[in-house]
Amino acid sequence: MQADDGARRRSQAAWLVAFVAVLLCGAAMRLAAAEDMEYKADEIWTFERTQPDPARPFPWIGMPSSAGMDNPGMSVWVFMALARLFHAHDPVSLARVVQALSIAAIGLQVLFAWRWAPRADREAWLWSAALLSVNPLAVLFHRKIWPPSVLPIFISLMLIAWWRRERRLSAFCWGLLGAVIGQIHLGGIHFAAGAALWTWWADRKRAAWKSWAVGSALGALPMIPWIKHLIATHGTRPAAPMKWQHIFEFKYWLRWFSEAFGWGIDYSLGDDFRDFLAQPVIGGQSTWLVAALHAACVALGGYLLVRWWRHWRVAEVDPSDNWRHSSTALAENIGLWGYGVMLTLTLTPIHCHYLIIVYPLEFLWVARLALGHGAEAARRRPSSRMLLACLCGAQLLISASFLGYVHARQVIHGDYGVVYQAQAERAGAQR
Repeated sequence: MQADDGARRRSQAAWLVAFVAVLLCGAAMRLAAAEDMEYKADEIWTFERTQPDPARPFPWIGMPSSAGMDNPGMSVWVFMALARLFHAHDPVSLARVVQALSIAAIGLQVLFAWRWAPRADREAWLWSAALLSVNPLAVLFHRKIWPPSVLPIFISLMLIAWWRRERRLSAFCWGLLGAVIGQIHLGGIHFAAGAALWTWWADRKRAAWKSWAVGSALGALPMIPWIKHLIATHGTRPAAPMKWQHIFEFKYWLRWFSEAFGWGIDYSLGDDFRDFLAQPVIGGQSTWLVAALHAACVALGGYLLVRWWRHWRVAEVDPSDNWRHSSTALAENIGLWGYGVMLTLTLTPIHCHYLIIVYPLEFLWVARLALGHGAEAARRRPSSRMLLACLCGAQLLISASFLGYVHARQVIHGDYGVVYQAQAERAGAQR
């Protein structure tokens, strides 16, 4: 018995060390070579408005969005506040603030898992933090001077408030933060609405709705200038194309799966994606290791889905099963269905950066998919953990390879474009 206890403690210690190592790798990748960040029209527009300029009026309205309308003013106010608070007087310094906030958001998720998540759900929340730390698209988006990139910290705080939604203060903060998120990025409006509607449908009796409504109303007050602007400019600007066929593309759920399992970086690399898949090049020969890592992630995802499907077909539904009716399951469904349905019903194209808002929840889905529940899941728990560890390792290597590739190339023939450092060097050479 003592030998078994000793082996169990050593195993737990090993997993803890590995978990901390993954979190540290995720933090390092977010902070590494900040001068290699994206710096295009959106980032330039945002940074310029964080710097004092007597000739420029206060920006009551944010930058134009892909939805065909201007963003609310808070999408730029948040960066103005961060620049002043942390004395960020150049793009790299401001990007480092965003990167640090994303690391803090992951830390909040870990704290939440240990402090508030039920013991039965704790491991899934911790695995979601590990996967979030090393996911390629998470690393990409958490390094930018871009409104969606500052959302993780607000989403983490909102989820913590939502978790204790039966308390008036927590429900108030949930509503307030939901309104704030919607003003930082328009997709946040759909997320906040999806969270409220799904909670009302699935667990309405628990929430302090009056407090939530007060918080939402108070948080929406800064939107007044934006609403006036929308009314004044209505019909004067082309809107994003709204097409019914977008409902049947199921693009949100395709992105939910593909991004959670490490795909999607082609969005940023564009024409260079095939070259990236061929990396690393050793002795002048392409090894295609990055392609193999992508294939491994897809294989792991496919295997987990097939395994879940086989179990679901034969499992008996137990109404008292906490795995299906816990707040963890409700949070997962808010991301998977609440936000997904609300976004799909806009009839507009769904871009991959819209899922920044649900990054903790899509990885929570992956972790719960792998870990499962019940006696059978308990027996295969060691193998499930190993599968998740392999997924973390593969995505970590893809993310590190991506950062190395961008650093080596400096000019990407895709959405990433020319890195900030190369732009600064060119500007200096032209003076």
